[in-house]
Amino acid sequence: MGRAVKPSGKRQSAPSMALQVEEQRRKALREGLIPDDMGLLPGTFIMPRGKNRPSWLRDFKGRWRMEKARWWQRAQEVFSAFMYRYVMVRPSPRLHLRSITGIAKDLHRDMYTNFASGNLAPIESRLCEGIFGSLKRRISQRPLNTGLKWTLHKHLSKPRLASYRPGIQPGQKGGSRTEVNGVVQAVVRIHSLQSLQHTKRVSLKGANGKTLVREIVVDAHGRELQPVAEGAVPKDAKEAVEYFVIQQNVRKSKAGPWKIWGTAEEMTLEQIRKQDKKSEAMSLAKNANV
Repeated sequence: MGRAVKPSGKRQSAPSMALQVEEQRRKALREGLIPDDMGLLPGTFIMPRGKNRPSWLRDFKGRWRMEKARWWQRAQEVFSAFMYRYVMVRPSPRLHLRSITGIAKDLHRDMYTNFASGNLAPIESRLCEGIFGSLKRRISQRPLNTGLKWTLHKHLSKPRLASYRPGIQPGQKGGSRTEVNGVVQAVVRIHSLQSLQHTKRVSLKGANGKTLVREIVVDAHGRELQPVAEGAVPKDAKEAVEYFVIQQNVRKSKAGPWKIWGTAEEMTLEQIRKQDKKSEAMSLAKNANV
């Protein structure tokens, strides 16, 4: 008969904050309470532009690895979109594949225009919690009586759909296809010429002696700049390629309006290698437990 083991007297350590948050998130999902901002859906793959891709000549293996990853993810996207549209949800939802780039283009313009003006109220209902909090903090950090003026001069190419992924939550109560919860995320590539100018509000005395407030364009040191003529492109205008992420929340099989999640980055070869190693490790662990 073995000896009795004395209690150590130590209290069992409480789960970390991250584990508690994750458990709360899973519980909410099981109950159909989908958070407004779940992050970028796993498996989202954004193919790099030509100059950022591995070269077929200099790195054939790397390029082939990236192409295989792209087509595998695209096949998964098509399958998940088919299941979402025709199998998992009733009544059958619309995918908006033709109109989604136009929706993203309008939201992109509205977000940056209102952010620059320092007033998020007109766009707040179309912002996910994460991006709303980030923009609000950045506005609050601006010096007093200063602002920004954002101008979209033109699109250098048509907005293009880079990724489309429905994310339906499994194991929800009821199990009915009319009670499905989840999100749909789309990544739209927006290639544009845009400028961002700093502005400052100054007080001036008018001809009648009244104080007038005037907004002027200034440089980084607060010195006034000459205003650019209407329709002209300032010298500091920059070409930008953004991967703009918009999201639809699905509640009880009904999709809400498209909202802005934020921006994403192109996939890198290093990320693909890490994902492959993680998948291999999970596969080995699964086989070891069989």
